[in-house]
Amino acid sequence: MTTDHAPLLSVQNLTVASATGGAPLIDGLSLTVRRGEVLALVGESGSGKSLTALSITRLLPRGLRITGGEIAFAGQDVLTMSPAALNRMRGAGIGMLFQQPQAMLDPTARVRTQVAEPLILGKGMARRAAFARVIDLMRNVRIPAPEARAKAHAFELSGGMAQRVMMATALAAEPELLIADEPTTALDVTVQAQILQLLKAEQARRNFAILLITHDLTVVQAFADRIAVMYAGRIVEEGPAAQIMADPQHPYTRALIRCSLLEPEADGRLLSIPGSGATARDIACGCRYAPRCHVVQGDTHLHHRCCGAEPGLIGLGTDHAVRCHASQTQASAA
Repeated sequence: MTTDHAPLLSVQNLTVASATGGAPLIDGLSLTVRRGEVLALVGESGSGKSLTALSITRLLPRGLRITGGEIAFAGQDVLTMSPAALNRMRGAGIGMLFQQPQAMLDPTARVRTQVAEPLILGKGMARRAAFARVIDLMRNVRIPAPEARAKAHAFELSGGMAQRVMMATALAAEPELLIADEPTTALDVTVQAQILQLLKAEQARRNFAILLITHDLTVVQAFADRIAVMYAGRIVEEGPAAQIMADPQHPYTRALIRCSLLEPEADGRLLSIPGSGATARDIACGCRYAPRCHVVQGDTHLHHRCCGAEPGLIGLGTDHAVRCHASQTQASAA
């Protein structure tokens, strides 16, 4: 892995809201992705992870809009890019890998046609040369008999094979950053491991950066360099993956890790986080996680503090920060 000090992707104070008004769905989010690294954006469904990815590529669905903040990719302002510049960025700059590959593939088109599209449209390759390159790309992601599979239709592929085809398509234009949005969720455990191993191998070979979006911290453990934990439209903890997995500071991060690793309670029951994931719309004031936080329960002073004011994202050391009154109080006492 090779990185430099200038971030490849910089998101600062991003806010996303409905065009009809109301509380934001993403509220003041900041993150960076460095060249050649893997950043995992982790959180439950509804926390805003996928909206963050769609905001970065300016592909938000109708009815949602970016109302504040800055997004820069490779030093360019994404929010002021022309449609032509955005099209060049999507593919050659940023590739996308989605969680339901068969839904993203045209079932009526042959595989080679879909993998070749970014080569023909993005790189201007001739059709015959693009089809030849497709075979190499499919071989790189370990699709068996690539010549035969290239002539198949998408509906003939299994879920794991379809995800390999999507990976070949996303990497065809040689992007600097790959956004992988829950790329293994719809696959069985064995195929999940194969896809992640392939993705890691390709990333090491080509040295592109990855923004991995997932709810499963077991996926992150051996894959990511850094982790950013997201809750209700905010980053609540971020830092080196090994440090966060070994010593998580936010109660939500600790709960996610225990749930992902299937750690049981004292009575043998599997741990579950009480309540349901909040969105920024649900929060009037205070810490967004407070209604579900076991640390707050039974501590009157902490309860008043957590419910009265939202904590800031405070650094705890080199490249590690947390948004939690309890963790910050403990750090100050130490």
